[in-house]
Amino acid sequence: MKILQLHNTQLFRGGADIELEREAEGLRERGHAVETMLVDNHEIEEIGSARAALKSIWNQEAFAGTGRWIRDFTPDVVHVHTPFPLMSPSVFVAASRSGVPVVATSHSFRYSCVMANLRREGNICEDCVGRRIKYPAVVHRCYKGSLPGSVAMSTSLAVHRGARTFANRVDRFIAPTNFMRETIIAEGISPDRVVVVPHSTPDPGLVNRTPNGSAVFIGRFGEEKGILTLLDAWRKLKDQIPLVIAGDGALREVIEEAARHDHRISVLPWQDPTEVVDLIGQAEVVIVPSEVYEGFGLVAIEAFAASTPVIASETANSAGVITPGRDGEVFRSGDAGELTRAVERFFGQADRSSYRQNARARYDKDFRPDRQFDRLESIYLELVGRRS
Repeated sequence: MKILQLHNTQLFRGGADIELEREAEGLRERGHAVETMLVDNHEIEEIGSARAALKSIWNQEAFAGTGRWIRDFTPDVVHVHTPFPLMSPSVFVAASRSGVPVVATSHSFRYSCVMANLRREGNICEDCVGRRIKYPAVVHRCYKGSLPGSVAMSTSLAVHRGARTFANRVDRFIAPTNFMRETIIAEGISPDRVVVVPHSTPDPGLVNRTPNGSAVFIGRFGEEKGILTLLDAWRKLKDQIPLVIAGDGALREVIEEAARHDHRISVLPWQDPTEVVDLIGQAEVVIVPSEVYEGFGLVAIEAFAASTPVIASETANSAGVITPGRDGEVFRSGDAGELTRAVERFFGQADRSSYRQNARARYDKDFRPDRQFDRLESIYLELVGRRS
């Protein structure tokens, strides 16, 4: 088959970007032809958040570009990963008008929330979920604190819901978790159009290894990722447990300042995939302290693949992956004291080999790439067959 991917790259490289690349590579290995049309979110810095939000309603360049890609590449399926904010739902219309089946993976909660993370003022917020008009987002200026930007983003969701762009122009939505599937259905999408396909990660071949005793955080340096809670927990932690923080983002200076005052903390730049595997494989435990509903915790399943247990906040979707006391621990989101106790509880185990064995067993059962790609191919073939 020939698959055309469409994606809005993130300002800071994140899970959606990584998943896009992994799917492309995995599908090519199975003999499929894959091309990718990208729109770069760094354009927002040039045109401003308000103008960028206006593009989220209808991006004529992306609409025309999608048509050109389809004419030139003649794909069997168009798979949209992240259409917001700049690419816009115009790409769904362009693909649908071309007669090509359209699949959309939801990497975040953008169809329900203008900020995509169901978070406001540091707390979980579901005020807009299921609403036809996302007026709470306008009242609270949720999109980057901008009233015009919030109006434009809310208008985009309302216009395309009213025009049934999402309901009629997308043949199948893919949600990585059951929780995300329910939020998509709440936006007026028929349940039979929304399927759950968990992400996967390649087998790093690190089943038998000796961890180095460190805890590791890998991800974007944003407040919503729980970085401040993690740093606070380490200030409370009396044990000499090394903490490695790898990634990039707005809080880098705060993290580097904490490292200067605490010899246990080390900071690394964003790692390439091979370096991430090595870092996770060497760790005693991976910490996922997210304070938002994650689209899907890729880091958690990368850890399980490497037989590395995970400590995760209860609001991260990865928490549903973890069985406390078997392959990791769970703590209350945003509670540094609870995170400290979870770390102490984990490292207090005299023999943590069973945690590692259980983590790997969960990976083998649910998160191997062949399981994900079997399901993707099944979805593509079903839609191509129906269209034929």
